[in-house]
Formats: sequence, C-alpha cells, structure tokens
Amino acid sequence: MTHKLAVLSITVGMAVAFPSPAQSATTIWVGASTGSQAAGWSTAQNAIGDDKLSYRRSFDPTLRSPDKASWRVAGSRHWYSAKPPENDIQGYIDGKYDGQLRALAKDLPPGTIFTVYHEPEDDMSGATFNLLMRKTIDVVKAANPGVLVWYSAMAYQWETNSKGNVGSPAGWIDAARAADGVSLDVYASPGDGPLRIRDDKGFKRWWDLIKVPSGKPWGISERGIAAAHGEQRRIAVLKDDWAFVKERGAHHFLYWQNNNDGKWMLTGSEEKAAFRAIAAQGRQN
Repeated sequence: MTHKLAVLSITVGMAVAFPSPAQSATTIWVGASTGSQAAGWSTAQNAIGDDKLSYRRSFDPTLRSPDKASWRVAGSRHWYSAKPPENDIQGYIDGKYDGQLRALAKDLPPGTIFTVYHEPEDDMSGATFNLLMRKTIDVVKAANPGVLVWYSAMAYQWETNSKGNVGSPAGWIDAARAADGVSLDVYASPGDGPLRIRDDKGFKRWWDLIKVPSGKPWGISERGIAAAHGEQRRIAVLKDDWAFVKERGAHHFLYWQNNNDGKWMLTGSEEKAAFRAIAAQGRQN
C-alpha cells in the first residue's frame, strides 16, 4: 500500500439499503490485507469477517519462497504480492531471478492470485511493466499452471499521473491482456475527495483504459476509507462500494485492515458489523 493524497472533488452522502445474505449471495470473494502475522488474520476474521473472509492479501519485498510463511497456513485463499530483490527490475526482466521465481511459484497453493510489483505505475513505464509481466507469466505458468497471475494497479496514479507513467495506456494494456486478471487499489483519503469507488476518477480512467479493453476478470485488491470521514460515512461508502462491485461483476473485494497504518482500519463496532455483513454475502467455496 502506498500513501495516497486527497484529490479535491465533490463529497458524497448516501443511505444504501443492505439486503440480508440470503437475499444477495454473490460469486465475489471477500477478503482483507491484515499484515504479515497470522494473528492479524485471525483478528480480522473475528472482527470484520465472522470467519467468512476468503482471500488474504500478503506481501513480501523479495521473491522468497512462502513454504513456511505464516499466511500460507491461515486457512484462506491467498493473494500474494512480491517484488524483485532490491528492486532490481531490469535484472528480473533479464532472467537473473528466474530460479527464485520458479521455486516460489512451485510452493504457491493452487488458486493463489500472484503478482510481481503491485502498483507498478509509481515506479516504471508501461513498456517496462509489460516486459516484467511477460517474464512473470512465462516462469510462473511453466512452474505451476494453477497460479493466477494478476496485474494490481493504483487508482491514485490513474487519476493524477503524478509520476508521468500513465499518460497513455501503452504497455499497461498489453500487460493487462496477458494477465489472468486485473485489479485496483482504491483509497478514500482524508479531505474532500470522492469517497465511493464509483466516483473515483482513477477508477473510472483505469476501467475505461485497462479493464474494459483487456476483457479480463477484475477486482478490488486494496480498499481503504480513511477514519477521518467518521464511522457512519464509512459504513455508507462500504455499502455503496459493495453494491457497485456486485453491479460490475467483480471477482473479489479486499479491505486494507492492516495495523501498519491505522487510519484505514475498521475499528468501530458498527462499521465492523457492516463489513461482516458484506463478508457473509461473499463467496465461500
């Protein structure tokens, strides 16, 4: 997760009816990022999942094999993000780490969603990311065809292009078409920016330039709503977000319930209950 800055736009206030689980069971997997420790996942399952969270988002700054990682035995599906050692992007593309990547891929449970370099728009061009994605797909699929290789994008950059890497979809769309799916990290920062996913300018631009033309399954790989907006507003946004991802046929919806940055965590009793209601409607098997 990268810090996102608020972008000025209109705010929202809404009241969204929330159907019972029996009325609206979906095919959307619901999960969370909870940090590197197994205890964080257990706490989230109780607090916001009622033991119905499915995908656990986990991160590693290298290509370390996850065979003994605590997240692997957490009783969940896995959404695993890694990066080239020491951020050696060119070395990765050139094949320097193929052996490590191959060993990692063999150790991933079937059905794992895997990405190398989430939110790449912060750090490279579309052309470079396309090469990185092709390398990832070639090595991972040869080692373990059951692993799903996804592109995890950053809504903030697709709105602001503050790093100058997404002025056009060139390269990015090629990577998206090669991937098994495309996802987006979307944050409602403190301030007067848009709160709902449906109103987020970065989401809209990414949807039009990447998701739609790629034709691939899509999901929300990180969702955060700043605590500064207050519990009732966060609940309203969560409910609208859930309705929206159902309308758009998302594959998964994951919340950033990570204690490394408490401003995003759902801590109020009512907002935690609201997310438990979402988890209860999510796909379980």
